[in-house]
Amino acid sequence: MYRTKVIFLLAVFVTMIISGCVVAPVQETQPRAEWVPIKVSAKGGGAPPPSAVSQAQARLMAERAAKVDAMRNLLEQAYGVTISSNTTVRDFITQNDTIRARVDAFIRGAKVIDTRYLSDGSVEIEMEITLGYEFRRIFP
Repeated sequence: MYRTKVIFLLAVFVTMIISGCVVAPVQETQPRAEWVPIKVSAKGGGAPPPSAVSQAQARLMAERAAKVDAMRNLLEQAYGVTISSNTTVRDFITQNDTIRARVDAFIRGAKVIDTRYLSDGSVEIEMEITLGYEFRRIFP
């Protein structure tokens, strides 16, 4: 009698373990009709540094700064921005107020659409990226 109960319980336990290990096929969600590729564009600005050796170097450095700024602005639109702040108050007066913005992402496929050289030596660059269905899968 005792042996029959043990065998029965063992059979139930093994059945539960085996049925819990069934691998269900992963179903890919198909894109909805409103999930079409979208284009995001952003502008960035760069100023020539005063420490540049020549006018050509100042222009190239301003272009690079504008391009990096435009990429950061694209990422802010696509992924969002993390804001952290710290405020020190003493005797009901703000002593120190620090606010930091951070973008932590990866960008690939951004294209320069327009480059403008301004009279003061600064540069404005407009960039564009197309976000497809793969991007939308990140955000359920």
